[in-house]
Amino acid sequence: MNDELIGLTASFCAALSFGSYGVPMKGEAATRVDVDPLVFQSYKAFTVFLTSSILTYCNNILADGDGAFRNWSLSDFTPWAFLSAILWVPSGTAGVYAVRRAGLAISVGIWSCVIVIISYIWGVLIFGEKQKSGALGGVKTVSVLCIGLCGIAYFSSSEPEGKNKVNNSLNEVVDEATPLSSKKSGDDATIEGEDQESLDLESFPHCGISPHSHQTLHLHLPPLISKKTIHIPKYHLGLFFAFLNGLLAATIMIPLHYAPPHSTQGIGYSMSFGIAAMIVVIFAWLLRWMVCAVQCRSVNEGYQSLPSFHLKDMLRPGMLAGLLYSIGNSSGIVSIQKLGNFMGYSLNQSSMIVSGLWGIFYYKEIPGVKNILGFILSSVIVFVGIILMSRDHQ
Repeated sequence: MNDELIGLTASFCAALSFGSYGVPMKGEAATRVDVDPLVFQSYKAFTVFLTSSILTYCNNILADGDGAFRNWSLSDFTPWAFLSAILWVPSGTAGVYAVRRAGLAISVGIWSCVIVIISYIWGVLIFGEKQKSGALGGVKTVSVLCIGLCGIAYFSSSEPEGKNKVNNSLNEVVDEATPLSSKKSGDDATIEGEDQESLDLESFPHCGISPHSHQTLHLHLPPLISKKTIHIPKYHLGLFFAFLNGLLAATIMIPLHYAPPHSTQGIGYSMSFGIAAMIVVIFAWLLRWMVCAVQCRSVNEGYQSLPSFHLKDMLRPGMLAGLLYSIGNSSGIVSIQKLGNFMGYSLNQSSMIVSGLWGIFYYKEIPGVKNILGFILSSVIVFVGIILMSRDHQ
C-alpha cells in the first residue's frame, strides 16, 4: 500500500480518536465528582500503558522475523520516550482542565491551531521537510488553516444575542480548592453547594446552557508571600490551559525523530511511551504529595489532602478516554512516520472538527444558528487547508 495512503488513513483515525477522547471529561460522572485533572490524566496514562502492553504482546506472538512484525523487548526501550511523557503528562492535565472549564469545542480548536503552527516550525523550518511551493507556499497553507481554526474558536465561544440575560443567573462567584490554599473560610464552605450546582449546568449534556460560565477561581496566596487573593475567571483560565496544551502537545512526538530506528519500528515507540508515561505520572503524584505535605506541615495530612480517584465513578470514563487517546496516539505515530512531522501532525488536528460536532450536538456548547453555521463554514475552510497541505507535500 502507498505510504501516503497509509499516512492519510492513520491521520483520519487519529483525528476521529483525538476528537472524541475529550468527551468523557465532561460526562455526567466526571461532573458529579468534579474530577481532578491529574486524576483523569492518570487514568489515561494507565490505559495507554495497558493498551500498549496488549498490542506489544500480540505483536511478539506474530513476530516472524520477516520484517512484518518485529519482536519487542525491554532492550528496545528508548529514553527519548521520557521526554515525550514529560511533555504529555502536564499537557494532558492542562487539556482536561480546559475541556472542563472552557468547553470541548473551543479547547480543541485552540490547541489544534497552536499545534499546527508549532508543527510547521518543527517540520519545515527545523527538520527541513520539503514543500512543492517552497516555504512561502507552506506559510499560505498554514494561514488558511489558522483562519479556519480561528473561526472555529470564535464561533464556538460566542453567545447568541439575548443569551446574556438568560445567563445572569450563573454570574455567582464560586471558589475552587487550589494547591496554594488548604484552608476554607465559612463563606468558602457556603459556596461549595453553589459550585456543584453551577457545574451541573455547565457540563451536563443537553442542558441548553452555554459553557461560558462566569465562575471565578480564588487563588489564595500563602501569607509569607502576600495576603491578597487573585481572582481569575475559570473560563479564561481554561482557554489559557488549552493554549498551553497545544504548545506542549506539538512537541510530544519530536523525540520520535531522534530515537534509534529499532525502537520506533512497529509499535515500539508506543510501548516505550506507555512505560515512560506511567513513571512520569507516579513522579507527578509524588511531587504533588510533597507540595501538599509542605503546605500542611504534615506528611500524613498532605496525603489526606490529595484528590480522590473516585474509582467507582471514573474508572470507565477515564479508561475510555485513555483508550481513544491510545488509538489516536498510535495512529498519529504512523501518520508522522509516513507523512512527516509537519503534514502528519497537522492533519491529525482535524480532530477539532470531530470535537466541534460533539460540542454542537451532544453538549450544546455552541448555541445559536449563526454560531453553528459559522462553525461549519470554518470547518470547511480547515478542510480546504488540509487538502492544500496534502497536495503541497513532497
